[in-house]
Amino acid sequence: MTIVPSLAFFVAAAASIVNIHDGLRIATTTVDAGGSWSVLGARLAGGTPSFAGSDTAYTTRVSSRSANRTVIPSITNFSPTASGEGFVTIGDDRYWVETAGKSYSLTNPDSQTLRFEIQPGDKASFDYANGAACDRSQIDGSAGGHMPVGAPVNINYQFLLEPNGPNGSFTNTASWFVTGEIQSTAYGASPPVAIELHGDRLVVIARHVLPGGNPSNSSSDLKMLTLWTDPDPIRTGKYNNIQIQASVSNNGGGYLQVSVNGIQVVNYRGPLGYGATTYWMYGLYRSPTSETVAAKFRNMMLTMGAAAP
Repeated sequence: MTIVPSLAFFVAAAASIVNIHDGLRIATTTVDAGGSWSVLGARLAGGTPSFAGSDTAYTTRVSSRSANRTVIPSITNFSPTASGEGFVTIGDDRYWVETAGKSYSLTNPDSQTLRFEIQPGDKASFDYANGAACDRSQIDGSAGGHMPVGAPVNINYQFLLEPNGPNGSFTNTASWFVTGEIQSTAYGASPPVAIELHGDRLVVIARHVLPGGNPSNSSSDLKMLTLWTDPDPIRTGKYNNIQIQASVSNNGGGYLQVSVNGIQVVNYRGPLGYGATTYWMYGLYRSPTSETVAAKFRNMMLTMGAAAP
């Protein structure tokens, strides 16, 4: 038996009690208001265990069906520097730190959670060098290598936006605001896949050019698709479960599926990206504006190699 960092499902009813069992009961927890739950430090055999959720009478509920789930990795290294650089490692995945290097820019509240904050004028060191007009606090997965063109990728995490206005409200006047992105190694290109905030709404954006096209933002070859806009304002102080499955290919086989809080909101098949390798980035990146914004990301997991959905 081994100690594993965390387990998480997104299938139970809010406020219910969930037992985790792999033949014997090994943990108990309560489902949060968003319908998600997790267990830290549960004891399971290594690998990808099979387990189920049930109520306190140990009767398996239909809504808590048995499933095989990969254990969510912990943050195993947290080493930002005062210059806004350094590294974060989540499981085996290494990320560059790209922040303003302030005490609030990037923090590690617990072994599953990163907190990002941007205030007006917060840039990474290279943003100053490049003259970029932005505010940024991100971690950059290219430190661990690039994802090949067309490789299936699965990204799962929980995202909580903190209020920045009175009575728990959220204000965002940025003209663009990225909260998670599959970025491309194509020079100067915007992300092929982005989870964005437009005002107080979550939005899913996809971009592509056809083979041989110019991916720069000023090019007529670049196609940008708004695949989903949340009809409801984002609720501050509440974790949202984000699940992304993608194959970034502009030459056949491209797809993007996104689920938010267990509901599929995007099911796109078609060209995606620019025919270049990609990498994933967590954090906050926006056009310059006057608001302070902070968000927490937890239970972050990236896997590759699954079959197309």
